Amino acid sequence: MQIEYQNHLEPGQSEILVRELLEQAFGPEELGEPEDLIAQLQAGQFQTFSAWEGTRPLGAAIAWPATSEIALLSWLAISPRTRGHGVGSKLFRQTISALESSNNPLLILGEIEDPTSHSASEDHGDPQRRWAFYQRLGAKHLDFPFVMPRLSADVPVGEDMWLLSFGGRAHADIDAGTGKIAGLGLGRPLEKFLKTYLADSGETVNADGKYRIEIEKMLAAANLD
Repeated sequence: MQIEYQNHLEPGQSEILVRELLEQAFGPEELGEPEDLIAQLQAGQFQTFSAWEGTRPLGAAIAWPATSEIALLSWLAISPRTRGHGVGSKLFRQTISALESSNNPLLILGEIEDPTSHSASEDHGDPQRRWAFYQRLGAKHLDFPFVMPRLSADVPVGEDMWLLSFGGRAHADIDAGTGKIAGLGLGRPLEKFLKTYLADSGETVNADGKYRIEIEKMLAAANLD
């Protein structure tokens, strides 16, 4: 198998990546509207690292520089035929290294299904194995009541999600055992990130300008310092 790694997408690859890889790896609550994502990839709104065998996508890591201080590794997907060949680890490391070198963010975050609440499925894999994979790469589960924003108005809400730290200037200061982030000066940057995420999402506010109660509780919890 001859694998080519890319740090950009060629014309036509955005749709192939979404249709043949990402739609197979994620449900709509984690992926959003495929057509919207294709357009965003084509417009260069994400930093994309991918692996290909000819015209066939083998893996992709897609990051969103949400704010000047916090980036989100929005999706990491690997084709089942290449799992165990190191493609996912290589793409992950390439992405984190590139983000740290170019943006020098305070944190590089990710979100995964809570492995204690979600069961393995043939379509979308095993959350426990996914968490173990990220742990081997140095990820830390943050002690924070994260609620994943609805990605668009027409997709389900993602339930029981974890917020992870993958890298950035503050990553080393987070205790891997507890995941505590209070007292590390992360409150305002995290709150700004969450508000940016919400503004870019399918979440709506009521007549009082408030989000659904779970979201409001998460925003209140970001007042860490």
